[in-house]
Parts: sequence; structure tokens; C-alpha cells
Amino acid sequence: MKDRVFFGLVVWGLWMSPLVAQGVPDKEQNPREKSEKERPPRIPDGPFVPKKGMFSREKGEFWAGPQDQGRFIQIMTLALLPQDQLNAKLQEWPMYQDFSEDQKTRLVERVGEFRIQSRKEALKVAKDFHLSVTPENEDAFVRDYWSERVATEKAIREQLSPMKKKLEAEAKGRLEKQYKPKEAK
Repeated sequence: MKDRVFFGLVVWGLWMSPLVAQGVPDKEQNPREKSEKERPPRIPDGPFVPKKGMFSREKGEFWAGPQDQGRFIQIMTLALLPQDQLNAKLQEWPMYQDFSEDQKTRLVERVGEFRIQSRKEALKVAKDFHLSVTPENEDAFVRDYWSERVATEKAIREQLSPMKKKLEAEAKGRLEKQYKPKEAK
């Protein structure tokens, strides 16, 4: 009798093993498991992603590149302003006057989105470094944190600007030397 039960279990196990090896169909899987999977990082939407008209070269300029010129500093300055002052500051920008109403609305929305994201990032830094930021002084901390970051960014740009100009001039010289025009005979 024991042999028959054992033989029955072995046959049943061999017969069921292909079914178990197939796994659970996608429809029956838990949807939360899929959303918790590791996702690749998103490519940033900014000066690193070239867009139409992004690379331009002024007459007499050797290098063509993105018209960045402190875009982070400009946007961060806008994001630090209260909402009522934001509209007044935007009215001062000549480019803003050329925008359509839809573009103006979208810019204000994006500044608002950037404000929310930058606030989250600043508060995350406060949490990571165990700083005592209370709900009463959150706004002041976010403003001070980003003011310091903007000041640091400006200082870095000022210090690196001469080095950048020097390196660009050297590279321009090498390229001109290597690809100098052929003289007409």
C-alpha cells in the first residue's frame, strides 16, 4: 500500500511539474508588483536634451551651443518669488512679451511645478542632514537653501568663465590649425 501511495505521489508530481514551471500568467499577477519594479532614470528635459533652435551661433562666434547662460539661476530666482511677484517679474522679461497666452500660462505652470519640486528637494536635504526644520520655518529654509545654491552657482560660473574662454580659444586654435583652408594657386 505504501508503495502505491508513493508511486501515485511521484506520478502526480511529475505530471504537475510542467504546470508549475510555467508560472503565473501576467493577468493573474499582482499589479502592485509591476509598479514596484526598478525603472530606468528619466532623461531630463532641459539643456542636455537638444531641441530645435537650441544650438545657435552668433556671427563671429566659433562655438555653437545651447543658450543656457544661467538658466538654472533665472528659473530658481523665479521659483523663489511669491506668486504675486512672479507675474510682475515675468512682465519685465522681453522674451515673455513675445509669448502667446498659452505659452505664458504654461510657463507659469512650469515655474509652479519647479517650485514644488525644488521645495521637495530642499526639504529632503534637510531631512538627510538631520537639520531642525519645523513647519513654521520650512518656507524660510527652502528660500535660504536655494539662495545659497544660486550664489554658489554664480560663483562657480564666475571662476570657471576665464578657464572656459581659454580652453575654447585653445581648441579653436587646434581646429583651425588642423583644418586650415587650402590656399588657392
